[in-house]
Amino acid sequence: MSDIEKEYVKLISSDGFEFIIHREAAIRSGTIKNMLCGPVQFRESIDNKITFRDIKGVILEIVCRYLYYKWQYEGSVSEIPEFKIDPEVVLETLMTADFLEC
Repeated sequence: MSDIEKEYVKLISSDGFEFIIHREAAIRSGTIKNMLCGPVQFRESIDNKITFRDIKGVILEIVCRYLYYKWQYEGSVSEIPEFKIDPEVVLETLMTADFLEC
């Protein structure tokens, strides 16, 4: 695996959607960080690919956007803009964020 490939992680939803995001953004999730960087060698840390059997693509997309948002504004001293989520998916997104420790 090349250095460029190691910089990115592929997240796969239960309905087969694939999201390739920067590793630094991905590890803003405690669960993903443990899978990729934890003391135990998970298969995901070798393949740089994580499949979520219980997370739909529409929700995983929101999570990916939030991980980039969190990475961008981490340690910011200026005002942070609101992260908007459609009301129809708020509950499912909240439950997923809790599972992923975002």
